[in-house]
Amino acid sequence: MSIRFNAAPFVGAAFFFVALVSAAPDGRPPPHAALVAAVRRIQNTCFATYPPALLKRLTGKEAVAAEVQSDPALQMKAFVEVDRREKGLFYPTSLDDVLDAFESEARPGLRLLDLGSGDGRVVFLAALLGADATGVEWEESLHRLALEARERLADLVPKKRAHLKAGDFLREDFSKYDLLFYFESGTFDASAMFDKIRRELRPGARLLLAHGVRPPDGLEETAAYGVVRVYVRPEGGAAP
Repeated sequence: MSIRFNAAPFVGAAFFFVALVSAAPDGRPPPHAALVAAVRRIQNTCFATYPPALLKRLTGKEAVAAEVQSDPALQMKAFVEVDRREKGLFYPTSLDDVLDAFESEARPGLRLLDLGSGDGRVVFLAALLGADATGVEWEESLHRLALEARERLADLVPKKRAHLKAGDFLREDFSKYDLLFYFESGTFDASAMFDKIRRELRPGARLLLAHGVRPPDGLEETAAYGVVRVYVRPEGGAAP
């Protein structure tokens, strides 16, 4: 089976997005209405990079209906399975679910690290909002999909603010970042990651935890946006 993605509906929209983003000073996010449309395009573009084998693992089906290709809500409904990998699982983040959190937290100039960036969509959203966003993904095949999606979104997402790395995010220095994003699934032993966060999260820096299974020990919740909860290290609460 081959999946064909029809980019025609987005051709006119692409020029609209470019005009909005480029008309503002560098790093300034687009207005909300344009951002919602851009989020839709990001998700559709990432989905369009998925090879047939990955789509089958996520949907459990041999074929995907044509209307799903241009509707992120239908894509999320179609994803009825998870793609189990060496370091956990891959299940795409719904940018619609996290948009409120990112509009509030991912301000221009902040440095964000996506812990397990998958197809890159969270990195692209943060970069569009003005953040200097980095994603680290262990699975090489997913990293390649993110690189492909970034190229397809070159007219929308500033490449200089959307950094994609292949490797182990536990090797990153968390203290360099203002925001950490993690999609918690419960299938990955995150104890080492949370220990590292408690040691390295700087005062004022925040962890954005999506679909958290439980509140991380040693961190304090400061805000909630639907499925995303925001945590900080309490003053004087650094782990030894």
